[in-house]
Amino acid sequence: MDLNEFGKNYSQPIGPGNAYAPPPYLYRGVEDTFVTYTADKAAVDSLLPPGVEAAEDPPNCIAWARWTAWSSFGPYHESYIMVRVNFEGETYLYQPFIFTDNEIPLVAGREIWGFAKKLATMERSYGGSGTPFGEQAVFTVERPKGRRIMTVSIACDELQDPAEMEDLPVLSTRIIPNSEADKPPSVAELVRLDVEAHIHNSADGTPKLWRGRGSVTMDSPSQVDPWYLLAPVEILDGYFGIYDFDLYHGKVVRDYLSEDIDWV
Repeated sequence: MDLNEFGKNYSQPIGPGNAYAPPPYLYRGVEDTFVTYTADKAAVDSLLPPGVEAAEDPPNCIAWARWTAWSSFGPYHESYIMVRVNFEGETYLYQPFIFTDNEIPLVAGREIWGFAKKLATMERSYGGSGTPFGEQAVFTVERPKGRRIMTVSIACDELQDPAEMEDLPVLSTRIIPNSEADKPPSVAELVRLDVEAHIHNSADGTPKLWRGRGSVTMDSPSQVDPWYLLAPVEILDGYFGIYDFDLYHGKVVRDYLSEDIDWV
């Protein structure tokens, strides 16, 4: 292909087999369980990039368990941890870890926004299936299969007013190694992503957002996937909601390569 044709490519592999087209990516009917909690500050600090600090002491975190019923990438599960942080006078949700079970959102997430995605096995259940615990939704995360990294559950007790929920931009570290030895990364930056989510409504007009008793456990420490560093000290609240949203390009808010850093 010539240079003009080459310039029309957005993602690899170049040509008709590209992994993904440019944003926006549409998400519809996404079912989210998320549980807020506090974590150990020293452990959280060890996972934050330069210039990013925990917004509270002890840090506030969110364990997120997502079932995407429909998206531009197809249906898939996803789980991640958010840390409430400050960067240059503004509050964000920073994402140290994220798992998915679909290769295309994994590739797009890492390459466009720097989401630290890996593949994992995730399952969810909500009563039934021969279990007597029908009031709890349970989401399990394993990597590899049989090695439990995180379990999230919630019993939905009451409706929650969406207006009372905090809406913060997401912050992530996008780092791409250099192809040559003894060179700094090709990309090293902090990326901001703003997402406007729309809650689904029930037939009576009430939003499909509930608050309840949540649980988060990370009881299988792994040096390969050290989510246990963000294990809960105190559970705060649990929520379950159904959303639509679109993902657009992000914005670079710090370029580390423009700074005088001694890269090893």
